[in-house]
This record gives sequence, structure tokens and C-alpha cells, in this order.
Amino acid sequence: MKKISLRIFTITLALAAFCFAGCSKNEGTAQQAGQSAQAVQPTVRYKDGVYKAVSGIKDDWGGNAEVTITVKDGKITDCEFLSYEKDGTLKGEDYGKTDGVIKNAGLYKIAQNAIKNAEKYGPKLVETQQLDKVDAIAGATVSYELFENVVGIALKQAKAE
Repeated sequence: MKKISLRIFTITLALAAFCFAGCSKNEGTAQQAGQSAQAVQPTVRYKDGVYKAVSGIKDDWGGNAEVTITVKDGKITDCEFLSYEKDGTLKGEDYGKTDGVIKNAGLYKIAQNAIKNAEKYGPKLVETQQLDKVDAIAGATVSYELFENVVGIALKQAKAE
């Protein structure tokens, strides 16, 4: 009985040590891994100019988007992302209203938050210089799909050969 209890205790102790080791923070290794990943990833250069594109896809309600990207000295210096309703109206303060009236305050708030959060995509692209480094923002994930699509089209035009 003592041997079985000792084995169970030893196994439990080993499992606990394994679990705690997996949870430990090892910043040196993570930092080194990040540095080596950055060194491997090539930097994309773009041709200077202003590039405009319209999304090749529609959102869940038939709307689309457009982007204007400015490149200076091979880097993205500005990105304006605009999203439109199915009828071509710019999504603004009336987005989420029905016939110009707020009929559902909750849905209106969600729609307005989506616009506000989608406005963050352009500056994030300027900051990161890479589309794949711009993450979707909660509350604006449908806009993110449009952003990804339209920016991909514009950056293809801007890519230096």
C-alpha cells in the first residue's frame, strides 16, 4: 500500500511540476524568438504614390468599402478606409437607423460602435506597415473582412518590383 501511495504521490508531483513549468514566464526565449522571426520576415517596399481601391467583396448586408493609401519614401504614411451601405451611402451617424429613425437603440449602438472601431484599421496599418499585422477589432469584424480585401487590392498596386 505504501508503494502505491508513493507512486501516486510521485506521479502527482511530476505532473504538477510539468504544469507549473508550462505556465512559467520565459521572456528571454520569447524575445529571442521574436527577434529571429523579424529577421527572417522580409520588409515590403512600396512605390510612392496614392493608391485607391474598391472592395471586391460585399459585407453581410450588401455594402462595400474603399481605401486610399498614401505611400511616401516606400512606406505607408496614410490609410483612409471608408465603408458604404448597400445603396452607396457612406456609413455615418445614420447607419443603424431605419428610415432615418432609431427604432432599435441596441442595434443602433452596435452599428455606431462598428463604425468607430473600423476607423482604427487605417492608423493600425500605418503603424505596422503590414496588412497581416492588423488584427480584427471586436465589434468591427465584418468591416475587417472588407478592410483586408480592399487594402490587399491597393497594396498589390503599390508593391515595388
